[in-house]
Amino acid sequence: MKLALDRLRDVLHDPHVTLISREFGSGNVSAPAVGADVTAVFNPLPRTASRAAAPAECSRPAHSADVAQSRLFEDILLDEIAELRDLVAATELRWRRLRERSRVAEAPVPEALVRLYARVAEAERLLVQLRSRFGYEGDSLRVI
Repeated sequence: MKLALDRLRDVLHDPHVTLISREFGSGNVSAPAVGADVTAVFNPLPRTASRAAAPAECSRPAHSADVAQSRLFEDILLDEIAELRDLVAATELRWRRLRERSRVAEAPVPEALVRLYARVAEAERLLVQLRSRFGYEGDSLRVI
């Protein structure tokens, strides 16, 4: 999953990207990158949550293959976020139990837990950028 996050981060930060869709085969479709100034944060879970985001200010509309590829990336990100949140919950529980057993109330937060929180925040930021760039409006844009 980390490799998928790295790939998505690269795609979102490239000024022009080439996207491939299962429905349309491969093709070169360039789309200008959108700045990272996003004003709203959307809850990535559950899947029933609205996918509405402020439409991105692009010089031309997104091609349906771009939208299809963005949906695949969105699914990968949602799975990654859910997995990371499970890891955070398990790590927090272990830390609390250890703290209770050692009776050290002022124990510092473990570095591993801090890193997990940072990974969750990064995945959520990428999801917001993806949704902002392609301006999802419900499921009407689903093409695959």
